[in-house]
Amino acid sequence: MTSPAKKIGLIQSISVPEYEKDAETSLEVNRRILIVEDEPEIAKSYQYILNPETLSNVVPLRRSSRSSSESCSPARNLQIPPYELTIAHTGAEAYHYIEEAIAEGRPFSMGFIDVILGSGMDGIELVRQIQKIDQDMYFVFVTAYQDRSVNAINELLGPEVAERWDYLNKPFTDGEIIQKARNAVTHWNLKQEKQKRNLQLAELQRRLLESERLVSVATVARGMGHEFGNILVQIIGRADLAKKKSEREMKEAFDLIIKAGEMASKVLDRFKNLNRNVDGQNDKNLIRLSQPLDDALLLLDHQLKLTNVKVCRTKNDPALVYASAGGLTQVFVNLIINSIYVMKNSSGQIDFSIAKTPSAVEVKVRDYGPGIPEDIIDRVTEPFFTTKGNDGTGLGLAICKEIIEIEHEGKFTIKNHPIKGVEITIELPYPGTQEQKDKNEDGA
Repeated sequence: MTSPAKKIGLIQSISVPEYEKDAETSLEVNRRILIVEDEPEIAKSYQYILNPETLSNVVPLRRSSRSSSESCSPARNLQIPPYELTIAHTGAEAYHYIEEAIAEGRPFSMGFIDVILGSGMDGIELVRQIQKIDQDMYFVFVTAYQDRSVNAINELLGPEVAERWDYLNKPFTDGEIIQKARNAVTHWNLKQEKQKRNLQLAELQRRLLESERLVSVATVARGMGHEFGNILVQIIGRADLAKKKSEREMKEAFDLIIKAGEMASKVLDRFKNLNRNVDGQNDKNLIRLSQPLDDALLLLDHQLKLTNVKVCRTKNDPALVYASAGGLTQVFVNLIINSIYVMKNSSGQIDFSIAKTPSAVEVKVRDYGPGIPEDIIDRVTEPFFTTKGNDGTGLGLAICKEIIEIEHEGKFTIKNHPIKGVEITIELPYPGTQEQKDKNEDGA
């Protein structure tokens, strides 16, 4: 198959670099233009206007009465960038070139399309077909006839394409062609640059959120290290004492050793569950909502004891939700760490409530700290906003909100309690199937 950059029938494609690096953004700039025109002399006129240095001894066409006042070489008066032109004389030929360009990863940024193309599909039908394989390309319809109004073209192509096509009557001037080309090529490249920047920003945000999740895991791991140290002291101590005891006392010691080992295994299982969520393996299952809360409290048991923070269950309805246990454990871990932080200067209390409501399962987490100033409370779930200074990243509550509202289609709200402290409300939808709803109604 012949590449459109090498052979295009009557007129050769102009061999100039189709992509140039933008000095400021380091992004590639696409200046590839498709000309679809069934009259060879008019097609050559486009070449003269957009790449005059590639032609010699060519007399430009008289495109309008205004052209007589223009210079014989438009590049002499108008600073135009180097465009790569590909010329097609029929709709089928043009469509073939576009297919090739897409396959090679070298798409056209825009095209000048003659509306009347003789036999075969006309320019408007060609654009309709192109839309099916290239939804980024810009178009300028060019015609000497008033057979299609702007409104008629808009109706044929549809409103979703309205921002990507323009209209130009023959005869046209050099300046009109240059300006249309410049506008369309600029728009195409700006759109691609925006898409690349959005992808880069999304990837950066993902990495930052994962980094914050790892911070939570590290906090839990430090407490677990202390807890495992205590468990090992109990095991070693009991085993050492049992060597000098009676058979009955040895059995009691072994029972305590087994119990301590089971506790260590339970803590480790919770930690693995939390770590799986950090790795992105947050598979959803039908779970009892109290389970991830129990896991979070167990993982942070050392920190709670160290800071003398009391935990109170004000309500604990048995409720099932379709959720990621690791994801919800992550939420509760973050909220508990925050509560411990704000009450660090004195012993405090955290209240937990799990309640069924007519529309959702509702979890309330309340601390007895100083609360949040009303002028910033609406911002505390924004990424990077923190009240902890150098001690915080501003991502903890943002992650909680993302896990609840994006991953679980729930609702996450935060407000000051009317008496003291902060109260966070989490609403999670009931499981979808009737069988699962029946289980909730029966008491989970």
